Amino acid sequence: MLQESNLSPALRVYLSIGELETDNPDFNRVACEHVALTHQTLIAAGVPEKQIRFDVIPGGTHHESTWGLLFPEMHRWLLQP
Repeated sequence: MLQESNLSPALRVYLSIGELETDNPDFNRVACEHVALTHQTLIAAGVPEKQIRFDVIPGGTHHESTWGLLFPEMHRWLLQP
């Protein structure tokens, strides 16, 4: 579906996932694999790698405490010219 989309040349995508999103190690592994697959799918759809940022956050959890640490850099990266 993504490969068939008419993506804007100005598209920028920020993907992040914490290593410890949940208390379930199997879920965390699969979730990380799925986000990595999304990253690869965007590249295959023609989004230049320099317009995609994919970060795996060591010790990161699915919680505001992790997101708060990521937000300033994510905001800066998405809005840079």
